Amino acid sequence: MFGLYMLAIYLGVAVIGAGIVALLVVVALAVGLVTHPIRTLALVFHKLAALAAGLALMLALIAWFWTDHSKSDFVPCFWGSIGVIVASILIRMLAEWILERPTRAERRAMKRASAPTFDSRL
Repeated sequence: MFGLYMLAIYLGVAVIGAGIVALLVVVALAVGLVTHPIRTLALVFHKLAALAAGLALMLALIAWFWTDHSKSDFVPCFWGSIGVIVASILIRMLAEWILERPTRAERRAMKRASAPTFDSRL
């Protein structure tokens, strides 16, 4: 009886913690969309593409090792998973390029830093 009670407490704490983390993610996403919308969307697509690729990889492994290769549903399932992995890689590459680009403010700061300064000794 005591073990079941403790399990319920741990489960409740885990659910409350997951709720708090989800709330913080939503707030961070809302603030990011207001301040840097393109970078925030690129970050979201970056994470979703990684999740899709991981799930597609698991499905491809399941299709390869646990299904009969002579069944009619093997080929679309396996090659569909491979297609999702390739598309996810391309989406991640584009999102990474967007995230690594300097922002407009950073480009202006670099331009100001490289501009010649006035030297009174000349």
